[in-house]
Amino acid sequence: MTTVYTLDLGYSPEGGSVHPVDRVRTLQSLDAAKVAAEQEAGKQLRWRWMEDRRVWRAEVGYQRAAEISEGTRVERIDVEVCLMS
Repeated sequence: MTTVYTLDLGYSPEGGSVHPVDRVRTLQSLDAAKVAAEQEAGKQLRWRWMEDRRVWRAEVGYQRAAEISEGTRVERIDVEVCLMS
């Protein structure tokens, strides 16, 4: 398994979470995800860790935010098939 960082950037009403429909992309490192968010936002962002939601979050503008969450990607799944008699 590989650790990946998912960047969501979009509408965030009243400080709520950014909806997954606003997913930008998944990257291989936290630093790369932060750089990508700043490129999308067009400015430097100030990140803070939100323990309760387990995301890095930065305010982008009025009711807009960037969020980075950590996840894992399975590289390979082995499957065996046999006939039952």
